[in-house]
Amino acid sequence: MFTKRIFRKDPPALRPPFERWLFLGLCAVLSLGPLPARAFDPFPVEGGPGEHRRILDAALGCPAGDGAHCWTVAARDRLEPALRRPDITAITLWNPAHCDGGDLPDGRGAAALSACRDWIRAELDAAVRAADRLVDADGTPVPVRGRCGAFLAGDTDPLCRVDHHLGRALHAAQDFYAHTNWTDRPLPPTEVSLRSPQGLGGTGPIPWLAPDDAGSPPAGLMSGCFLFFPEGLFCQGRTRHEDLNKDRRHGSDTPPVGGTPRGAVGGNFARAFDAAGGETARIWTDLEARLVATYGGARGRAMACVLRTGSAASCAPAISIRPRQTPG
Repeated sequence: MFTKRIFRKDPPALRPPFERWLFLGLCAVLSLGPLPARAFDPFPVEGGPGEHRRILDAALGCPAGDGAHCWTVAARDRLEPALRRPDITAITLWNPAHCDGGDLPDGRGAAALSACRDWIRAELDAAVRAADRLVDADGTPVPVRGRCGAFLAGDTDPLCRVDHHLGRALHAAQDFYAHTNWTDRPLPPTEVSLRSPQGLGGTGPIPWLAPDDAGSPPAGLMSGCFLFFPEGLFCQGRTRHEDLNKDRRHGSDTPPVGGTPRGAVGGNFARAFDAAGGETARIWTDLEARLVATYGGARGRAMACVLRTGSAASCAPAISIRPRQTPG
C-alpha cells in the first residue's frame, strides 16, 4: 500500500510537531515493507486497476449513459492520483478522511462518523471555491496543465487544486461503504459479536450522506477502529477496521468477490462497491449543480466541462456572461 513518495498535505487540525513525527514514523514503517491496506485498494490489483479507480470508472465513465455528464478517460486518469493520495500522505492516519473509528458507544462513534461527513462536505466546499479560477470573468476556460499527479501544497494550477479537494472528498465517501456496516447483509443474532457486528442491509447511497441531510447517523451504523498496525494491539476490546472492511476483491470474478473476511460473505464486497459508485455519481451531480448555482449557468457549465474533459479549448461557453456571484 505505502509504495509512493509521501507528500506533506495535512488537515488543519494536525499541528506541525505532530505532523513531523507522523511523517518520520511513516517513513520508518515504510522501510520495513508494505502494510495492509486501510481503504479501498488504491493501487493496481489483480485483474485491473485499484478499487477507487474501478468505482470512478463505473460511476462516471458512463459507457452507455449521457455523454454530456460523463468523464473522459483522460480526465479520470488525471483525477486518479488525487483520489488515492489520502492513503499515502499524512492523512493516512486521519480517521475522518477514511470514515473510521465509528465503533465507540456513548455518542463517540456517531461523532466520528459525523466528522467524516463534515470532512467530505468541507472538501467539496473547497473544490467549489477553487473552481472559480477554472474560467475567467467572461466564462472562458483558462489554460490548465491537466497533469496533477505530483500535487504539492503550493501548486497553483486551478484544475489540480479542484482535483485535490474533489479526490479527498470522493476517497472518504467511497471508504464509507467499505468501512461501515451500512450495506452488509444482516446476520442471524447468534452470529453477531464484537468482531462480527450486525449488518444494516442498506442498498445504494445512504440518505445520511446526501448534501441536504442534517440528521444524526442511523441507528446501528458503525465503522471499525483504526489507529495503527497491528490493529489487534492498538484496538483491543473494540471492533476493528479489519473486522468490517471490504477493501479488496479476490481475483477478477464478475460479480466481484471480496478478498477480506467481511467482504467475502453475503455479497458484501459487491454491495459496498455498488453503493460507493452510486455515492460517487451523486457527489458529481451535486457538484455540477453547485457550480451552476454559485457561478451562473455559462460559467458553471464551463467549469464542469473542464473537470470532465480536462480540455479548456473544448469547453468555451456559447454565450459569455459576467459571473452572478462568487463564493465567500
